[in-house]
Amino acid sequence: MFAVVRHTYQIEIPEPSSLVSRKSTARWIHKVWLFKEKLDAITYAISLLDDPLVKASDYMFETAIYQLKENNFYQLGRESIAIAEVLDSPTIIYEQDLDELSEKLDDLNDKIEKEITGENNGRDTKKLIH
Repeated sequence: MFAVVRHTYQIEIPEPSSLVSRKSTARWIHKVWLFKEKLDAITYAISLLDDPLVKASDYMFETAIYQLKENNFYQLGRESIAIAEVLDSPTIIYEQDLDELSEKLDDLNDKIEKEITGENNGRDTKKLIH
């Protein structure tokens, strides 16, 4: 599986008809599209080059296509388009999970120790001798 990643600057103008409005805001946004085949990802990435923020001229357009095909990446200024291979997510173990696992392990060790020493809630068990 492959992903097309687009990093762009989105400008929001709440009053587009006002020439003196100072209410506009902007922020970086990051978009991702997933594709099963790399060819589909490259094709879609090339279609994103029609955006004026990444298409400076016809020469730059040709260069961008070449870079996407060869390097899976194109950048003009701070705008960028990338093609990436999607990998399986790694397992993330949080500290809280480690604490819970540690408590369970301690409980299990206590239970095993009681089994070995014969302290098993009044049941008649034999001690293990090494």
